[in-house]
Amino acid sequence: SLSEEIRLRTRMRGTLNWAPPRFQIVFSIQPPQEVVALQHYLCAGCGTEVEPYSVSDFSKQLLDSVWYQPLFDLTCVGKTLYGRVKELDRFRLQEQLLEMRKLLKACRLSKVLAELEQLPAHLMEQPLLFSMEDLLKAKKGQLVAPARALLHSAMEHVKNCEQLCLARGFICEFCREKDIIFPFQRDICKRCVCKACFHKHCFVEKKCPKCTRIRSR
Repeated sequence: SLSEEIRLRTRMRGTLNWAPPRFQIVFSIQPPQEVVALQHYLCAGCGTEVEPYSVSDFSKQLLDSVWYQPLFDLTCVGKTLYGRVKELDRFRLQEQLLEMRKLLKACRLSKVLAELEQLPAHLMEQPLLFSMEDLLKAKKGQLVAPARALLHSAMEHVKNCEQLCLARGFICEFCREKDIIFPFQRDICKRCVCKACFHKHCFVEKKCPKCTRIRSR
């Protein structure tokens, strides 16, 4: 019959009673089973030891295949990692790097952009997205140092690039001081929803001059 022919031609994984494990990453953390600990990690039925051991070759192959892939979005999984891992908390400077990259891409005089491109592409495109390699570097304290050095180099370029970069900065419309501010200066700069930038200590909510001009049009 046709169904029998299809069954014979279809490749089957394993047998009717068993199928080999699939390559998959499980992001949800299962709660620990206290009852197993109380049994000293022995099967209650037969007494077989079930204590955790090193991963299998299959699991090792899976980890190797996804090692450099940005699979871990901390907005969805591991939301508490920033509070528990200091290296990740310090890596919030990534947001500054993303703003800096936008500015440098428009500057034909910048040589720092090529240095920024040496970082993994996903770190320069989307915040809070990490690979296994990134998380291991965070554990070893090796994630922040190179990013901080690049941020310093980029800031030095912007300060001295009078022709292009400084021309793209902002003058605070509240105080009218002559110093130029940028979105990546998170410690002193406040950015309104209209994308205009002001000094943090000057900014007054709902009184943005640019928003006022937009509403009056």
